[in-house]
Amino acid sequence: MGTYKSMFLWILPIAFIIVTLPYNTLSLPVSPVPPLLNKLLKDQNVTLGFILKGLQGPPGHDGNPGMAGNPGSPGMPGEPGLQGAPGIPGGAGFLGPPGSPGLPGMDGLPGPGGLPGSPGWPGGSGEPGIPGPPGPPGRDGNAGATPIRYNGTVKCEEDTAWLRCNEYKHISIISAFWGRRNFGLCTEHTGNLVANKYCPTTPLFLTKVKDACEGTTMCEIRCTKFFFHDQTCLDVYKYLEVYYKCIEIINGHEVVNEDNLLNANFLG
Repeated sequence: MGTYKSMFLWILPIAFIIVTLPYNTLSLPVSPVPPLLNKLLKDQNVTLGFILKGLQGPPGHDGNPGMAGNPGSPGMPGEPGLQGAPGIPGGAGFLGPPGSPGLPGMDGLPGPGGLPGSPGWPGGSGEPGIPGPPGPPGRDGNAGATPIRYNGTVKCEEDTAWLRCNEYKHISIISAFWGRRNFGLCTEHTGNLVANKYCPTTPLFLTKVKDACEGTTMCEIRCTKFFFHDQTCLDVYKYLEVYYKCIEIINGHEVVNEDNLLNANFLG
């Protein structure tokens, strides 16, 4: 027993040295085990580690975590994932600039015929035809009434027409035409007006003549579009054609002066 005690006392300093040595010094060479201790260990079938293990204290606290190591090399790329669901359609973008014009298309089929237009104005008087051969003389008829021919005058546009009756006689307008219905009258003029286009008269023009001459002994008519307040056929060169009679009122009755009815003034 005393032998074991002495060996134990001898082992304790060695165990203390082993336990207290830093971890990195365990690899240093130690002194060989004494022969007596080595024999004891063999006889008892124990090892020095077994003896030292019983001398170890409780485990110490965990040390502080060490420094992070350097990042490892990147791994191999993984397999491609499954295709995701389609996203929500985006809003409409801004209009782009207009494209270049395309080639002209083929001609279309002709359309249906239009409706007939309104009838045109009556044409002017034609040239007189060639006189025919004289017919056989007819039998004498009954004597007719003496024809009455009224005073009349024709004046071209921009001229002045004068209507006159003898003293104590008054002018009575029968008819007045301001326009163009005869293409052979008043054809010479200056300007851009035409003399081969039909242009009818209106009741307003007859009223203008009556206002100027009716009931007077003598009157003046300016043959202008301004005088007649005329806004029709502005491109036509017109003429005035007036017929009138001279009358006298006796006892409330109209008396025609037959002597004055033959005083015609056509283009004179």
